[in-house]
Amino acid sequence: MSRLAQVLLPADRPHIITTRVIAAPRELVWKALITPEHLQHFWGPDGFTNTYKQFDLRVGGQALFTMHGPDGTDYPNRLKFITVDAPRLLAFDQDYGGESPDDRRFRIEIELTGVGGKTRIELRLIEANMAQRDAIAQFAVEGGKQNLDRLAAYVAPMAAEKNLFVIERSFAVSQQRLFEACTRVEDMKQWFAPAGMATIKASQDFKPGGTYHYGLATPQGQEMWGLITYKEITPNSRLVYLQSFSDKDGGITAHPMSPTWPKEMVTVFEFIPQGEKQTRLKISWIYSGVDDTEASTFHAAHEGMTGGWTGSLDALQNYLSKN
Repeated sequence: MSRLAQVLLPADRPHIITTRVIAAPRELVWKALITPEHLQHFWGPDGFTNTYKQFDLRVGGQALFTMHGPDGTDYPNRLKFITVDAPRLLAFDQDYGGESPDDRRFRIEIELTGVGGKTRIELRLIEANMAQRDAIAQFAVEGGKQNLDRLAAYVAPMAAEKNLFVIERSFAVSQQRLFEACTRVEDMKQWFAPAGMATIKASQDFKPGGTYHYGLATPQGQEMWGLITYKEITPNSRLVYLQSFSDKDGGITAHPMSPTWPKEMVTVFEFIPQGEKQTRLKISWIYSGVDDTEASTFHAAHEGMTGGWTGSLDALQNYLSKN
């Protein structure tokens, strides 16, 4: 669940208003929102991707695209642009282009405001009446938060390279086997820990929105707890989750040795086939928050993260070679 995106349902208007501050300049956020090559990666709730057939960005122009759900379902969409006021306001009517039995039409307004080098985005979903607004609110509220969080994570490395940490390693196993080793509790307990620490607890609910709560301990008995919240799961191919420090009860806590460390890190595992029995694992950590101190702490720790992840990947390699 997002900590930065906020939602308002006005009592007097059929609107769902989602706001968030994004650590990127307004012109960059605008570019991401009007470019299909960018939009295809983040537009929509967690797990969705998009294929664009047409994108005619002008008043009276239209965009045709298909949203691909995480379960493989395709959703045709059509946008008709009402306002294009760069880089401040984009408004369009959205429907299903006559390709769905549901002919519901609604309006989207996206307003960008520059705030000290960052951007405040307000996403307004406008329904025809209050009844329609309330009927979709159950899923639209969370979907709007996820959409803006995905946008924030997507543009963060574009805004500043320091917001991205990447490490890669190839393994002599199939794509499926490597995915299993990174997602099954019985496998993760064998390697998913800094060198010298052992897993003392691991519980998992492996689904989007589910969690992996784990405890680690040193030989001297010092404990550290972590929490993973799954965002996207594409079997054998891609895994996205939020990584946080935790307590024994599963609550999110500050880093025990670095209070300015981000409370949540967007983590992306990509499983890239290099042959039938060879797979490259690309791990990305993204800071998508708006706190400058947290961003600096994350950047300063890149060298240490290289050492930590190297030790974990060494353990994974040793484990896979024996199993």
